[in-house]
Order: sequence, then structure tokens, then C-alpha cells
Amino acid sequence: MTTSTWAGDIVVGVDGSEDSDRALDWAAAEADRHGSALHIVHGVGAAPDPDKGTGPADGDLLTAQAARSMLDEAGERAAREHPGLKVTTTLAYEEGPQAVLAAAAGAALIVLGTRGRGGFAALLLGSVALRVAAHTTCPLVVVRGERARPAIGTVVVGVQDEMDAQTVRFALTTAARWHASVRALHAWQPLGEVGLMATQVDTVHELREAHAALLSHTVEAAHLTAPEAPLSQEVVVSRPAVALVEASAEADLVVVAAHRPHGPLGLRLGPVVHAVLHHSRCPVALVPDR
Repeated sequence: MTTSTWAGDIVVGVDGSEDSDRALDWAAAEADRHGSALHIVHGVGAAPDPDKGTGPADGDLLTAQAARSMLDEAGERAAREHPGLKVTTTLAYEEGPQAVLAAAAGAALIVLGTRGRGGFAALLLGSVALRVAAHTTCPLVVVRGERARPAIGTVVVGVQDEMDAQTVRFALTTAARWHASVRALHAWQPLGEVGLMATQVDTVHELREAHAALLSHTVEAAHLTAPEAPLSQEVVVSRPAVALVEASAEADLVVVAAHRPHGPLGLRLGPVVHAVLHHSRCPVALVPDR
């Protein structure tokens, strides 16, 4: 693979599908707002090898040529929509996750579509997005849902505890660029806190106040990063995944922490991430916790 990325690029994986084009448009617009360069990546698997024989080699070469043409069209599309935007492309002889991660070393953001063809086909089944999320050192945005571009003016961020301060900062700085507001959500369930015994009203009230204090402590410190972004806080009695998916109906972006999984494959990012990726009605940003 030949490439020339630099710190601050926005990297987008494409495969020529309609969903891929939506991701490309989102990434190009964000690069324009962010003042970053856009780097477009496509992976085609193994490199052409003339020593394999005429038939297979010709097929590989045709695949590479078609991929190069698709990349050129993607670059032209981004440059046409955003004059002055610096656009580079990489045709990688690697599978989708490896191609994206290699191109994104030192990048500011990775952007992927939902479903597509080739190396990005099983995105929401864990093939690409979850592998990338498990290993990336920068945030990943999955462009899905009914709104690919900011229209409502709201960024929703899920907050579990103080460990999510970095996630809140990402939401705030993104909202500041979009001139949008941030809605910080913390969801909890009383029975999950105190067991199966019936709770006293005072106990539930105290627990709710404790959760509200935790949310406030987390987001107010992070708010110093982008104080110009309007910020609201909300504690809801619900499962976190349900609260975030419901909130996505009135948001331009949902931001959640991609807490690192255990195990060598790095596929288990937690039920909340999986649910939001599958059911959100707007793009989803996964922010790594390390």
C-alpha cells in the first residue's frame, strides 16, 4: 500500500455502494468544517500476482483497475462538493479493517458507511466497524440512519461515569464546529441499583440525585473544552441502549464510548454499542477509551 497521511486527516473507507457514498459525503463535509484533509481508502485483498497464471492475474488486475476508477470518482466527488478540500486516495491490497486502520495512523477521525459490498459488506455484523473500533486510536463515525448531515442541531452523548469525559469532550467539540447543542444523557434503573426488593421513595430519590451529581461532575469539567457549545443534562430511568436509540430520532449524531473489549479478536464492544449501531436513526460516533 502506498499512502501519505498526516496527523489530522479524516479517513473514510469506501466500496462504491450507496451507503459508502453517504459516508464519503459526511466525511468530506466534516473535513471541510474541521479544516482537515480527506483520505479515501479502499481495500481489495491480495495484490495482483502475474506469476499465478494468466486467468487469475487478469481477474485481479481488472478488480484493481475497477477499484482505482471507483476511488478516482470518489475523490472527484468530494473535491467537487468542497472546492479547496485536500483529497488523497489509497488503493490497499489488504482486507477492509486492516486497510482503514493502516491509513488512519495519526488520523483525527475514521468514517465508515453501514452496509456495502466487498470488504465492507458485513459492517453491522461485526466484520469491519467493530474490528476497527476495537483497535483504532481515534474516534470512528458510522454513518447510518435517516440523517447523514447535520440538520437538527443536536449532538447526543451517552454518559455512564467519569470514564466517559473524553467522549463528552468529543461531542462538545463536534457540536461547536456544527454550531449545535449537546444533550448529555445518563440512564439508570432503580431495581438494578438496589436489588429486587421494593424500594422506598426516599431511597430512589437519593439514588437519582447521586446519578445526577455523577453526570454533572463528568460533563461540566469536559465543558471547559468547548464552552461555546450549549449543554443540557438529562437523567432518565431506562436502559442506556434504549435511551440512546430513542434520542437518536431527534439528533444529528449519537456519541458513545467504545470501551475496549477483552480477548485477542477485539470484537466485544458491549451491548450498548451494538444496539446503538444497529438501531440508531442518525450517525454514531464511537470514541475509544484509550
